[in-house]
Parts: sequence; C-alpha cells; structure tokens
Amino acid sequence: MGRAIGRWRLLANLAFAATVLAVAGFGVVQVAHRRWQVQPTFHVRAQFPSVVGVEPGHRVRFQGIDAGVVERVVPPSRPGDAVELVLRIDEGLRPLVREDAVARIVVEGMIGARVVDLKPGAPDAPAAPDGSLIRSEAPTDLADLMHRAGESLKEFDETAREAREGLEHLAALAADVRDGKGSLGKLIRDDAVYDNLVALSRRGEKAVERLDEDLTAIKSTWPISRYFESRAYYERDRVLYRPGSSKQSRSLRAEELFEPGRAVLTPVGKTRLDEVARWFQKTSRQKSEVVIAAFTDPEADPDLAETLTQEQADAVRAYLVEQHGIASAGWFRKRKVAAVGFGVQPPRLADNAEALPSRRVEIILFTPQA
Repeated sequence: MGRAIGRWRLLANLAFAATVLAVAGFGVVQVAHRRWQVQPTFHVRAQFPSVVGVEPGHRVRFQGIDAGVVERVVPPSRPGDAVELVLRIDEGLRPLVREDAVARIVVEGMIGARVVDLKPGAPDAPAAPDGSLIRSEAPTDLADLMHRAGESLKEFDETAREAREGLEHLAALAADVRDGKGSLGKLIRDDAVYDNLVALSRRGEKAVERLDEDLTAIKSTWPISRYFESRAYYERDRVLYRPGSSKQSRSLRAEELFEPGRAVLTPVGKTRLDEVARWFQKTSRQKSEVVIAAFTDPEADPDLAETLTQEQADAVRAYLVEQHGIASAGWFRKRKVAAVGFGVQPPRLADNAEALPSRRVEIILFTPQA
C-alpha cells in the first residue's frame, strides 16, 4: 500500500499548482492585453487604395504610443474600391483621436513590420465617434519613390542641358557683338532669348522642387530613414512639438556631464544622471515618451557641433536606458526614447531657452493628455 500524503506536503502541492495556474493566467491576460481584448476599447475605420500587407492583429500607433490593433480588414466591394481597416483603439485615447485625425500605413523597426500610425487632429476638433470613418493617407512605397526621384533627376538633367544651350546661345550673341557682327540693342531686344530663359528658369525651379519633395519622402521611408536617423537628420523642431502632451524636463550643463569637448560621461555626470533617473521614475507614466536633446554654443562650428551634440545625446540615452531602464514601460512594453543633437540650431519651440545655458542636455518627458 502506498503511503498517505502528509498534510503539509498536500498543502505544498496545492500551493505549487495554484502558483502555476496564476502564472499561466497572468500570461493569458498579458497576451490578451497585447491584442487589446481585455481592456475597454473603441473603433474607428480608415480606407486605403492598398493595405500593402497589413493584416488583423497588426499594431496601431498614436504619436508613437502603442494604441491598439487592426481588428478586421474589409475587402473592396468592387474592383478598384478602397480596402477598409477597422481599428480597435484603447478607450483611454478616445479624447485624443479627433474627427480630423489621419491614418497612414508605415514601416516600423529594423525588420520592417507594418503598423497603422494615427496622426492627431486639431486640438479644438471634436472626438471621433465610435465606428466613425477617419481620413487616410495612401501608403508610400520605396520603389515608387525611387522611380519618381529618378524621373525628377532626368527632368532636372534635361533642364540643365537646355540651360547650357541657352547660355551658349547668349555667349554666341555676345561674341557677335564684340566682333562687330551685330548690335547690343539686338541682344537686349531678342525677345525669343528672353522668353526661353524665363521659361527655362521656371521649369528648373519646378524640377528642383519636385526633386526635393521626392528626396524628402525617401528620407522618411524605411530602411532609408534608419540611416538618416543614425546620422542625426531629424526634423528637430517637430521632435519637441507635442500639442497633445504635457511637458516636464530637467536641464543639465554639459560641463556637469562630460569631459571637456567630448561625449564621454564623467563620474560626476553619471551621478547627476542617477538623480535624473530617480526623478523620472517618480514622474513618468506608462504612455510617456522621452526626448534627450543636446545643445552647444551658437559660435561653434556647425558641422562639428552637430556631431558632438548628437553623440552627447546618444551617451545620455545609453546610460539612462542601460543603467536605469527608462525605455521600459511595463510588461512587454517599450517606451520611445529619442536622442537628438541640435548642434548650434536653437529650437523654435524651446521654453525659456534664453535662460538656459547654451551647452546643455535636456531630458524631456512628454505625457499624452486625455
């Protein structure tokens, strides 16, 4: 006959089984939470000519915040009609999603995952009702952009060729005047030459504008955007502009943080960042985002200043992320922590910039407001 299980051993087994069930239940809840199935949500819809690989379950972002998921993809009723995405959004963000919000499909991260990004509308616009249809922007394909940029380059090259021919024509007329074969008045009154040059100038301006638009669009498209981000080509003013968020910040002198003229943290600098981390842990919320902005003297060399401040911002970010985990926003969540070197460029939207030292690093905490 087997021995009877003792009372304490039985209780220990029951406690172990309960712990396993609790851990499993917690995991199920977390997975459900990641798919926005257990918290209050609301829905909005967006229509696109093509959803370029977006499927149910793909993430929805709002100003970089994890906001929900794609719940359903509704195929077009007729060929050529738009494809509709039904987006399930966190109820806590309902006051921020306005009727004039815009949805767009973007590529996120190094692996190129597709997400739906919501651009906030005007602060005075009414909130989007549940199930409402919001505006959308057609997704941008890198191959299309490269083709369009190539066409712009061809047009620009053609304009340059015609410009050379026009200048050669002018040079020939001037040479004739010098050789006594014509008159200066003829050169000045040659309306055809003038009209051709004016038309050529206008065409050249338009070609340059189109080429600049194409290159700007390419810079913001993955994977090209990863290169420009790594080289600090940011829209610097926009990274500090968060009209739907509250702002809290701490400013530290560069002399307190780094070795002179370098991006190497000193022991004193690390101590100061430890203090900032304690402030951050008390102040931050789960949906907060962080911008680390570095500045230097306006009289410094612009190119060198841009490199120095970017590396200083990167050094502060690396220390706060690696030593204090400020990029963590809870279970399975990551907080966006941007590092931006402003060089000698003063941001237009800085608060009390005149009262702050020119060589400094600001740790800025943006928290979306409901």
